[in-house]
Amino acid sequence: SLQGHQQRLLLEFIYGLGMSLVKIKGIISAIPELDDWQVRLYFKDSKFRDVPFSPVSIKVLKSYLKLIDNIDGRQSFWVSNLGKNLSTAQLQNILNKYFLQHNLPAISANELRDLSVQHFSGKGADVRSLQALRHVKQLRRLQSLKDSSFEDLQKKIRQKHLRNQTSNK
Repeated sequence: SLQGHQQRLLLEFIYGLGMSLVKIKGIISAIPELDDWQVRLYFKDSKFRDVPFSPVSIKVLKSYLKLIDNIDGRQSFWVSNLGKNLSTAQLQNILNKYFLQHNLPAISANELRDLSVQHFSGKGADVRSLQALRHVKQLRRLQSLKDSSFEDLQKKIRQKHLRNQTSNK
């Protein structure tokens, strides 16, 4: 169903790519399979971004694109069955319905993004990869990770960083 595809894509964008709902809402179109499992996302501000997608997610995206191409009056990437644009609150509701259907507690999109960073950190992702996932430049922006091992890693980076060594002298 349309909502099923939307749920799956929302999970992929939020959990897999670390995108916020506001950024997701700004997607106006997507071109699957540019290069080895890459998708090009076009945004309202005329910018585009190439993102990695799994082969399964690319199939879901292609099916979703076929579904929304058949909707009359469609003007956006995120639309209802009637062709009306979906708001960020409606996208969050679609996500909540997925959690409810699977007997999971409702999680906000930001909490889901935090969980993805914690998951990737727990699986051994380095700090730079986590910064790229969340599109942040500063380490303190990753404070959603309360894991003590991450705090230890931050201390080590601060101790070893060139600016700290020169300021200590």
